[in-house]
Amino acid sequence: MEEGTRDYVLMPYSGDIAYSDMVAAMLPLLKFQTKALTLFHVIETPISAPLDTDEMKDLVAAAEVKIKPLSDWLSKQGYRVQTKVAVARHVKDAIIEEANDPRYSLLFMLKRRKRRKPLSKSVTEEIIGHVQLPVVTILV
Repeated sequence: MEEGTRDYVLMPYSGDIAYSDMVAAMLPLLKFQTKALTLFHVIETPISAPLDTDEMKDLVAAAEVKIKPLSDWLSKQGYRVQTKVAVARHVKDAIIEEANDPRYSLLFMLKRRKRRKPLSKSVTEEIIGHVQLPVVTILV
């Protein structure tokens, strides 16, 4: 692996977390001195739904619009920001696949406060066991 290839931080973005919470959660990331971020949003679809339709393209475009304010804010803070929107059957599988890309050095996850069902794992807990890079979680 070339020097400097693992310089991006992967940050999955959920559209249901308030923008202000997302910005507040970003502040600890500044300590890592990283200058490259990938904001990653996953559109989860049922198994019976086709993945390549005009409706799906509209959902991807709408997700890109939702990510733009955060991307713009991070760019103004001096970060190189890449945004990616994926369509997948399960959010955790898409994040795991993306996180295992060799350009990432860190996975930065936001965890929402909610009650878990007994014997169930959160998306973050599911992902931690399947990625090779460090995972930082922030409770919002």
